Order: sequence, then structure tokens, then C-alpha cells
Amino acid sequence: MGHAMSSSDADAAQTGRDSLDSVARRATAALRLERRSTASRVSETLRESISRGELPPGARLREQPLADALGVSRNTVREALRLLSHDGLVIYHIHRGVAVKQLEEADVRDLYRTRALLELTAIDRSATASRDALVAIAGTVDQTEAFAATEDWRSVGTLDILFHQQIVSLLGSERIERFFRRVVAELRLGFAVFEPSSHKRFVTWNRVLADLLLAGERDECAKEMTAYLTAAEDMILSALRQQSTT
Repeated sequence: MGHAMSSSDADAAQTGRDSLDSVARRATAALRLERRSTASRVSETLRESISRGELPPGARLREQPLADALGVSRNTVREALRLLSHDGLVIYHIHRGVAVKQLEEADVRDLYRTRALLELTAIDRSATASRDALVAIAGTVDQTEAFAATEDWRSVGTLDILFHQQIVSLLGSERIERFFRRVVAELRLGFAVFEPSSHKRFVTWNRVLADLLLAGERDECAKEMTAYLTAAEDMILSALRQQSTT
């Protein structure tokens, strides 16, 4: 015949149950964190593909093919697409699924207001930048010129984005750099609407900007950047308008 459980045994049993509950809660939280982390990695992979021009505006993003290609679950892909939607890089169409966003004129204007604020501030702050950082920016222009010589315009576009990311990095803020990565991914969608060889003009302009940064000519560099961004914005807007009439 059994005996009644003592108060100490009951306390121990309760402690065991509490410990197991605690372990279960931590394990569940860890699994949720891992799923979010995996979704974040997948969204970053897709964001990079957009930034490189590999996923153009209007490209359909089907969950199962993406899950198969990336070796993750459909749920993970679904969450990654939701993250990209929050960043304004993809849109959901009723009955047609998810597609890479196509920019409108208001998007372009907002993007370039953002770029001007960050890049002009970065130029002003370049007075405190290391020489190595400025030389690295010039080195990116060297690479861009090499790709332009072979008319590899996709690579030119990718390096052009890197060039501007490096300028913004002169601000010395990881948070701003992360934010700007989202901005330039969206910007790449604007590149898709004009003739790729149009980048050639901006390769030459990038050299001017890099040389002015190296020389410490910040005021002149800011003037050139203002003209540069205005010209780039006008080019994309003009291409969008022409596209809408055809």
C-alpha cells in the first residue's frame, strides 16, 4: 500500500514540473527565434538579389520554388516575404501571389529625398573619415570603370550601389547602414526602367565624386552630389513616364 506524499516530496515534484515548464518555454522561444532568424536570412538573400538586379520589378516570387531553392520551409519563405513587404520591396496581389515591387513616381521622389539627406550629410562628415575608407571608395570606382569598359552594365549597377553605400558608411552608424541597404535595394528597382548603358554617365561622375572626397573638397563634392542625384532622379522619372505611355 502506498504512502502519502510528504510536503517536501510535493515541493520537489512541483519544482520539477516548474523546471520542465521553464525549459519548455525557453525551447519554444528559441525555436521561434530560430524561425525568425532563418526568415531574416532568407529575406536578406532575396534583398541582395533585388539589389543586384537579379530579381527585377514584377518578378513573381512563388513560395514553393523559393523554399526548394533555398532549402527552407514554405512558412519560412512566407515570413521572409512578409519582411520584404514591410520594407516596401514586394507587394501582394490578390489571386496572383507576391511579386517584386514596381516603383511609382512618388516612390522615386521619396527615395531621392532620403538619399540626398544621407549622402550629403556623409560628405560633410567625411572630414573625420579614415584615409583607407576614402581610398576604398575610389577603389570601387576603379572596379566600376573596368566593368563599364566591357559593357557589363549589371555589374556596373551593383558597384554603383556599393559606391553610395560606402559614402553613407562614412557616417559611422551601423543602424543607418542597415537602413540604407533597404533604400538601395528599392533603388535598384528604379534602375530597371532605363537603358542599362545609361550608367556610363554616372561612372564618370562617380570618379569626380571620389576624387573630390580624397582631396577633402567637401563643399564642391556636395555640389556635385546634389547635381548627380537630381540627374539620376530625373532620368528614372522620365523613364517611368515613358513606360506608362507605351
